[in-house]
Amino acid sequence: MDIRILKWVHEVFHDQMWLNYIMKYLTYIGEFGIGAIVSAIILFIFKKTRWAGVAVGVAFVLDVLVVNVILKLSVNRARPWQSYPNLGFHEFHNAIGVREPTDSSFPSGHTAALFAAAVALVMYFKVKGLPALGVALLVAISRIYLCMHYPSDVLGGILIGSACGVAGYFLMKLAKKYILPKFVKKEPAKELPEEAPPEEERID
Repeated sequence: MDIRILKWVHEVFHDQMWLNYIMKYLTYIGEFGIGAIVSAIILFIFKKTRWAGVAVGVAFVLDVLVVNVILKLSVNRARPWQSYPNLGFHEFHNAIGVREPTDSSFPSGHTAALFAAAVALVMYFKVKGLPALGVALLVAISRIYLCMHYPSDVLGGILIGSACGVAGYFLMKLAKKYILPKFVKKEPAKELPEEAPPEEERID
């Protein structure tokens, strides 16, 4: 089923150069996790959104550990153009000038990184975080469109990234509640001066 979907995409859409370039530049948002990293930094700069930046940062770190350190090395699935060199995927990539990664196809790192950040933002900002989820979904679609991943790689990236986003949010909440207070010195309460007792009225 995976390869049938990619063959259909290649045969139906890849002669539309305007769409090819839109997908090419859209996919760069997830390149090396840059979208998640920039989001975390910008949010952390401002005091009002600092904890949202922490949530995104923690989610991204978890994602890197799970995806790049554990899964990609253990699964080591070949990319579509490596397994099916006669379907024209490699030639398509050369034609539009898109980079071909050399690591494992499963899971999609672009997808996982952006979904980790987006889900953390939705958890923190609720409805206001939904645009980030929309961007993550578009990048996920671009990975399939460009035949960089099998659809199952992208689905795995969505699930893993979302789990990291939820975990990042709750770890941020725990840090805010239990760890931060240990490093913040509380100022001792100022003692209010005692009021002098009222003088007794003298009776002449």
